[in-house]
Amino acid sequence: MMSMCFWENSHYWSSQPSPKRQYSSGVVIRVASFKKVNWVGFNFCKYHAEAVGIFQELPKNEKFFYELKPNCYISFKVWCVDGKHFEKVISELNNYVDIGLEFIISSPDQVPELFQALNLTFYERSVQC
Repeated sequence: MMSMCFWENSHYWSSQPSPKRQYSSGVVIRVASFKKVNWVGFNFCKYHAEAVGIFQELPKNEKFFYELKPNCYISFKVWCVDGKHFEKVISELNNYVDIGLEFIISSPDQVPELFQALNLTFYERSVQC
């Protein structure tokens, strides 16, 4: 997930038609599926207390928080959850008008099963999120 949307000139596919922030007054949460382990990652562009609360309520052994700080100015933060919580988490996040969800994949030929039910269209990106 980090290689797709954190590093400059990354190549990936997004459910948002343009890289411009459609939720300029809110929070964009990028969602990626980790198919091999049946987990889903949720990368926040900025902190949102209510959204974090959704993840904190999940069972401890079915979630984890990962943070990487390459330097003192930037950091990459992602909540990872067991795929069985995907629908519940998405549903709860959609209750907040100031949260926008952006689903990301590495290839349009490999749309995760979890995302297929959402009937998303993906757009190619070659720049930083």
